[in-house]
Amino acid sequence: MVPQLIYPDLINPGPRIFEQGALQPDDILAFDRMAADAWPAPYVTNLDGWALRYGEGVSRRANSVAPWPSTTGGHALIDQIEAAERFYQDRNLPPRFQVSPAAEPDALDEELSIRGYEIEAPVTLMIADVHDVIKNTVDDAPMTQVSGTAPDGWWNLYVEGFNRDASKVISGATDCPQFATAIDSSDDTGVGIGLGVLNNAGWLGIFGMWTHPERRSQGIGADMLRALAQATIDNGAIGLYLQVERSNSGAQRLYQRLGFRPLYGYYYRTLWP
Repeated sequence: MVPQLIYPDLINPGPRIFEQGALQPDDILAFDRMAADAWPAPYVTNLDGWALRYGEGVSRRANSVAPWPSTTGGHALIDQIEAAERFYQDRNLPPRFQVSPAAEPDALDEELSIRGYEIEAPVTLMIADVHDVIKNTVDDAPMTQVSGTAPDGWWNLYVEGFNRDASKVISGATDCPQFATAIDSSDDTGVGIGLGVLNNAGWLGIFGMWTHPERRSQGIGADMLRALAQATIDNGAIGLYLQVERSNSGAQRLYQRLGFRPLYGYYYRTLWP
């Protein structure tokens, strides 16, 4: 079953979101939805508004429940959780929920805790105005090339950096992937990669930044973010968003220096065998 828009009338946030204090409940749901569309599970089942996502185990997002608001109100919470558990257990995966402030119903997180679900991978979603990212970076020695298709060897670098192959996930995106590659000019080899996905509302999601360990702390990550922002601004990009694990303080400092600010947090709850 292919992904489908469950809330087609949801409006994606515009430039007002960059104003402090402008966050609305629908904005959180919109960002959750945008990220799900940009990183789509190959298979999705709708369970009364919840999206049961399955991607053969590649990434938490593509193999977890997105507990969005009910579309019919036709299921009791316990019945709905148990149906979701059967969905993943039948596919030999642990049941997992992505719990953000948009998760519904309100009692969900407490009930998952009672059932033994453990918190996993707390992250912060951060946003930045595309012009701020360009302004806060330098282009005196650009190394990054950006293209709409993955260059030869790009996915090999991705697998080296993330120990997984997400090419099938990205191939199903209805938005526009942007593949950044940092090139070492001395031998034309790739030393870093970045993955962005631009939607038609002008938001560029960042879903993978990796630099070869021997080339870190040399400004390559900032250069790739600048290149992605610059390449997409001509296509209507207004902002960037990304998710960074709360334990990764170094990455958070880099993103804040480039103009990103935290918007909200979420985590996964997983029922381990």
